[in-house]
Amino acid sequence: MTSIEMEIRTRLDIIFSKYTPNAQLTEFKEELIADLMEAYQDFAKQDKSHDEALDDAFDQLGDIDVVLRDLSQTNRTDEATHNDEPKKAPFIDISDDGFHIGNLHIDGQGVRLGDDIVIDGKHDKVQFGDWLHVDHDGARVGKKYYKFDDDTNINQSHFDDTVDDVKVPSWAAAHHNAQIPISDKQFVFDYHDAIVNFYTNDKTDLITVDEYFNRDNARYFAHIEENDDRVLISQGDHPLLFHVRTRINIGFPKNFDTGHITSINHSGRVIAQNLTLDTFNLIIHSGGFEGQQIKAKNASWEVHSGTIKADKLTFDKAEIFDKSGNVKLKNATIPHAKISATSGSVQVDHFIGGGQFSANSGFLRLRIDELTDDLKLHAHSSSLRVTAPETQHFNFDLSSNSGIVTVERHNNIHYDKNTPSYKRGFYGTNPKFTIDANANSGTIKVY
Repeated sequence: MTSIEMEIRTRLDIIFSKYTPNAQLTEFKEELIADLMEAYQDFAKQDKSHDEALDDAFDQLGDIDVVLRDLSQTNRTDEATHNDEPKKAPFIDISDDGFHIGNLHIDGQGVRLGDDIVIDGKHDKVQFGDWLHVDHDGARVGKKYYKFDDDTNINQSHFDDTVDDVKVPSWAAAHHNAQIPISDKQFVFDYHDAIVNFYTNDKTDLITVDEYFNRDNARYFAHIEENDDRVLISQGDHPLLFHVRTRINIGFPKNFDTGHITSINHSGRVIAQNLTLDTFNLIIHSGGFEGQQIKAKNASWEVHSGTIKADKLTFDKAEIFDKSGNVKLKNATIPHAKISATSGSVQVDHFIGGGQFSANSGFLRLRIDELTDDLKLHAHSSSLRVTAPETQHFNFDLSSNSGIVTVERHNNIHYDKNTPSYKRGFYGTNPKFTIDANANSGTIKVY
């Protein structure tokens, strides 16, 4: 047994110690050990220290207490029902891959009851109130949509348009185009249920809006209204009896660095790439955001339910808030940042700047390339970890109400206060900025 496997087993022993052992828990534990070993090797290849790679591997587990609690109760449940008629608890699972309640399955293959296919891409439609709508294209359960597979893409359970695809979708039955002159007004794009892709077009003074639909009806086309302050582009009619697959490509000129853009999305996904604007604001009620190569003076992103993923961001000032989901940023330069997640984690890699970061019920992970201002970090009920280069000198004030604080620096470090749960001092010879971190119930590590 290697020393790494021993460390993994020791950590898992602590996690599993709260639950009554049985065969199911033991089997699950061995599976986790193999997965964690593989994850550790992957992280170790990314030029991370041993402790960083191990911590990152365990972060992939998330909250497994519910699973462990159920597995630990398996024996007692089996004993209680041993002499009774076998009863099968209803199975409920909702994910991006499908929707399952008992014997009812909705995924890329169609709608099935047990092993029987009730409806798939070859049949008509079925509807149960406003909750379940199924036609030959796919199924909508609440606000989630699952496209049925075709013969050439049998392994894909739901459609996923690529970030850089601004061509005509193969499924499009209707196309609507609009061209809007640029101005210094606020441009608001309000789409209820669509994939919206922002990109850079080849125009000099026009914003292009291309809408694609899998059903041909002019009432689905966007409405454009203009007043003295703003231009509003809002989605057209949305049918209640079936789902209309919708893709929106919105192009901005390369020289539109004075543009003020706000995107509102109620149930869909927003994609942005290669943008240079003055203001880029997002309001997403139920969906996600993916961004790449975005520059702006100001950005305000608010997501109520969904994940924020972005790479190569350059903002003077940004406020990014995710109420229920994770924030994952890479190569972000933000001198004045305010980034938080209420129910989810915050992870920022290759960060240049300063500001405030917080995670209420998920881990907070920040890898710094360069500090240009003070950092104030808070994790409510999870771990908080910061990595800074050896060349970055900084003051630190780190405290945890019920956890351990660790600073992984062995040379050139000076402490004013040094207890297991509170450390204050400075690293280097000429610190200019301060890392101020607090965790209510979790560990703090600075690498």
